[in-house]
Amino acid sequence: MAKLMRKRKLKSKSFDEMYNEQFRAVIDNRTSLSIYNKKRRSFCIIRKNLAKDYEIEVDASEAPVLNKLLDSPQPFESSMANLKILENEIFPLIDAFKNVFGEEKELKLKSIKLAIGGSNTDYVTIRENDLTKYDVKPTLSGLRVFIEENDDSILGFLDSEYITEEGNVIYLNCEKREVSDNIYSIKIKILASMQQRGYFLQEEHKYYGLQLFIIIESRKPNDDKLFKFLKELGIDWELIFFRRRLAIHDWTEIECQKDSENLKCFIRAKYDTLNYFDINNIIRIIVKNQLPFNVADKMASLLYKMKSERATELQEKKYQFDPFLDESIQNERNYRKTRYIDQAQPIDEYSLTLKKAEIAAAAKIACAYLGIHKQIKVDKDISDAEILKYQGELTNF
Repeated sequence: MAKLMRKRKLKSKSFDEMYNEQFRAVIDNRTSLSIYNKKRRSFCIIRKNLAKDYEIEVDASEAPVLNKLLDSPQPFESSMANLKILENEIFPLIDAFKNVFGEEKELKLKSIKLAIGGSNTDYVTIRENDLTKYDVKPTLSGLRVFIEENDDSILGFLDSEYITEEGNVIYLNCEKREVSDNIYSIKIKILASMQQRGYFLQEEHKYYGLQLFIIIESRKPNDDKLFKFLKELGIDWELIFFRRRLAIHDWTEIECQKDSENLKCFIRAKYDTLNYFDINNIIRIIVKNQLPFNVADKMASLLYKMKSERATELQEKKYQFDPFLDESIQNERNYRKTRYIDQAQPIDEYSLTLKKAEIAAAAKIACAYLGIHKQIKVDKDISDAEILKYQGELTNF
């Protein structure tokens, strides 16, 4: 029984973290976004500061008494947002959404509270579930139609939810699930954060700082429809990703140029079939000839592909037909190889060590490819004929 029991292997934190990525981009003085990528999920959170352009009316609420009766507590202030927020910031999102995902797609209205009346001191409220009684579709498009038809009597929209755990006051909440094959959901929210109240009091001189959030959850971060939707929102995602990649690449290059040990680590991590001897010989020729980082990267890429191709060729040689053997013997030999050799000893690319001439040939091709005119110095035991031979082979990659 003890032999049958195996110790369970737990994934290390570093293994999981390899798949995680998080960064923030500021688009302008009102708009920013954060990207968070997990192993099987990607989140794009777009935030727009509405407090800069829109006013909000605040009054005391009945919460001191009402909260004793309700299961869900209400905020102690009643706040009304300007209707122009919906007209200028929210309703254009409907068209952007439909342009990308199709006219038949609708954002479901989950939460809103409208003020209906003659003035800010004379009104009543209706919620999203009340709208259905007036045959209003419970969607963002339905809300737009209702407001357009009753514009004279709608004063604004108020706080509709208070999530105490998050400290958020919600004014609008709508979403669409299963948007496309790769996009799980898109949520649109207008909220005010109690945690950020101090900031808005100081910067905008407003007690409630309204913000628009668009939360996109997708299967992968590089989805075409996601990028198209961002463009519809006026966000230049190409520039964001270009800046980020360029910054990371420059940092990697600087660190690898500074220290050959960093270059070793980079090659080992990126090209995992290159073994200890391969990497040492690559570094040796790079240092000896004072070649830049991009040459080392190109060399490693060529040699990585060569090793992969060579392992495939060796695997295929196991099954080459021998015309001098009887067919039954040939079949028996192939059967034994399949039955015993392949299962027990598969070709291991890592165990194949590259020749010095192959690495020298890769250096020459990498320099030529990148337009670097330099005479490559090699060890005396490497013949020019060998280098030329492997140059011909490497040009296929």
